[in-house]
Amino acid sequence: MQQDELWIGTMLEGNARWVLVKSTDTAEEARRRHGMSPVATAALGRLMTGALILASSLKGDESITLRLLGDGPLQGVVAVGNAQGQVRGYVREPLVDLPLKASGKLDVGAAVGRGELSVSRSLQNGEVYTGMVPLVSGEIAEDLVHYLLNSEQIPSALLLGVLVEKDYHVAGAGGFLIQLLPGASEEVIQTIENLLGQLETGISELVAQSETMDQLLSRLMGQLSYHVLERRPIGFTCTCSKERLSGTLVSLGKKEIADLISDEKAEMVCHFCNEHYHFDVDELQEIWERA
Repeated sequence: MQQDELWIGTMLEGNARWVLVKSTDTAEEARRRHGMSPVATAALGRLMTGALILASSLKGDESITLRLLGDGPLQGVVAVGNAQGQVRGYVREPLVDLPLKASGKLDVGAAVGRGELSVSRSLQNGEVYTGMVPLVSGEIAEDLVHYLLNSEQIPSALLLGVLVEKDYHVAGAGGFLIQLLPGASEEVIQTIENLLGQLETGISELVAQSETMDQLLSRLMGQLSYHVLERRPIGFTCTCSKERLSGTLVSLGKKEIADLISDEKAEMVCHFCNEHYHFDVDELQEIWERA
């Protein structure tokens, strides 16, 4: 299938809006960078896809940060998405492995555990708004729907999925959001419920089986009328750099930096993308002088 994309549109004569994401390569890039187990890959892949979907309504350089603060063995999952279709994220314990559920599916809910979902919106004026809701299931889609209904009063339906093969690579990942627009009738609600109830295959399997976004969308919509309003490329993108991390070293203070100089080197690792940055003695000396 073509590169990862996010499409936005309307359906049912403008009574509902939808967002469709194909995030297979994005989830695979995260898996590769963090060396994650299948259940960790599924959790982070779902959360990153959810972050892209929620960020799709933002403007300019605004971004959204989703944090799963659960008591499960993953010990927390974080994803940051922005309006440009860029997303990054990490799992605190990427090597967690759990038995499959009776259905044969990865047990993301048990890996996440019980706790809270935190949603922070960073706006263009520099303000940050954070809302928190208890985790409903830890399966992520239900938790985001719970947040949208409780914090933003938006009735929504959301599918999120990541299909991980036996060799650990991601074969399909994606998400599909439907939100009612003001004035939507009970008939519209029933139509959407019927649409989702008739899907015989999960969203990740549909992504894996579809050659194009058009094909994926038509398989999801069935006979219903819809319009595509916008198409955006998406991908795993981190904002880290050696210069930015050197600023973090400056903040340690002269004594800590002097200790690093005596060790003759330092290494810093970005949480979000697992990129390793090395600083030699000359670079550390310059950072010490800046401090």
